[in-house]
Amino acid sequence: MIGFYEQKATYSKQIRLLMVTGLLLILAFYIFSLTELFGFGTDPEERYFLPLILLIYLAAMWSFFGMKFLITSDRVVAVFPPFRYSIPFSDISSVDIMDEFPWYMGWGVRIWGRKLIFVGKHAKAVAIRKDKGFFRTVVLVSEKPDEFRKRVEMALE
Repeated sequence: MIGFYEQKATYSKQIRLLMVTGLLLILAFYIFSLTELFGFGTDPEERYFLPLILLIYLAAMWSFFGMKFLITSDRVVAVFPPFRYSIPFSDISSVDIMDEFPWYMGWGVRIWGRKLIFVGKHAKAVAIRKDKGFFRTVVLVSEKPDEFRKRVEMALE
């Protein structure tokens, strides 16, 4: 599926710092286990456990930082690797702009009642409302929400 318009999700400085700090901590513990510093690496299981944790963390980072939103010829697609959520134009009843989310909302893909939210930053977002399906509102926090909304509305015409 090739989109004719694509926007990446936007991320806050705090989440970038948090993700990089986590990666550096895992790498530091892995180096400690290889060099047996501070008592790390004395158990043989540690040599396999930390690389496994590192791989899981890298997969989570790939998924989170790979979040993007596409507008194709017949639908809007939210991509959160390895998952995709498609909204056919025929299901869309309205497209609006939402204000910032509260800080306690979190990051990533969130289910909030009958809302599906793709959030990388607590900022202005595009809210796509539907008449059918389990999720009646899909919220996308994109780099340029006003432009994305305008493009969706143009594609709906």
